[in-house]
Amino acid sequence: MSFDVDYVDSMEHLKAYQDLLLQLEVPATFFIQTKYYRDFQDEGFFNDRTLGMIDSLQRSGMEIASHSVSHSDMYASVPIGDGQEAYPGYQPRVKAPGDTRNASVLGELRISKFLLEHLSDAEVVSFRPGYLATPPSLPQAMEASGYRFGSSETAGNVTTHLPYRANHDRLYGRETSIFEFPIAVEDEIAPVMDQRDNDAVLLARQIARYGGSFVILVHPNEIEHKYRFLESVIPQLQPFTWFGTLAQLGGWWSARDQLEIDVSREGAETVIDLTATAPIDGLSLQLPMNLKLSRSEATAEALEDNRLLIKHLPAGITRISLQ
Repeated sequence: MSFDVDYVDSMEHLKAYQDLLLQLEVPATFFIQTKYYRDFQDEGFFNDRTLGMIDSLQRSGMEIASHSVSHSDMYASVPIGDGQEAYPGYQPRVKAPGDTRNASVLGELRISKFLLEHLSDAEVVSFRPGYLATPPSLPQAMEASGYRFGSSETAGNVTTHLPYRANHDRLYGRETSIFEFPIAVEDEIAPVMDQRDNDAVLLARQIARYGGSFVILVHPNEIEHKYRFLESVIPQLQPFTWFGTLAQLGGWWSARDQLEIDVSREGAETVIDLTATAPIDGLSLQLPMNLKLSRSEATAEALEDNRLLIKHLPAGITRISLQ
């Protein structure tokens, strides 16, 4: 669950969405625009009142993430900047659609992260640009600015519902450490959200067949059809879905990505050595049909379809014997 907070009236509705999430025991990621000035788009709404809401969201287990400073529709084409951007000297302005001045890729990343972290207890590791406007330099700029996770692409555009490691300049030559989590459902296409709840659940069931991620994007600018959509869909997803923040899922996926597996034969047994750089819970392994656990394991549990569930894998090497 993710919310893009980029409009002054959205602040009026955050409490209603927070209460719904707490009632359903579902955490979410709130992408907050740190708008500290008035321009063509809106008044400045990153103020003392905003900070009180951010503190409340944090205390209730929600993730605080960045949604840029200017929320520019031109973010994909602004200069990268020099990495020296600082508050309050950084003063971008949206003058009109297609007319943003004094913004930079690094400035939007650096200043929003600084303000959110400096004025709250948040550790900001996730970013989503306004309008999903994604500059080619975004992966390495996020990396340089201290981010770890992004959600700035729709699944239809990148043709996957699986998280992936973003490449330098969004090309093919070199990976970055940034993981991208594609958006499956968003609130700005027709029809309105509460007329799409059945389709959303059907899509989630299809994605669940292979363990994909299902990211929902909501702008909390009203508490009508979007609220009703969540009220309907979340309970239908809960029986077969794990809910977490982007940082939680990103941390798990990053640890899984770094996992190394070595297989060897020792007498009549097949031995798997799992080397983890960070602890990871809930890891599933698909075994060949002729192999089973050779003995009871505290860390492993046999599942149907010859899968093995590793309940907790500590950092370091864990050995599992099969026969």
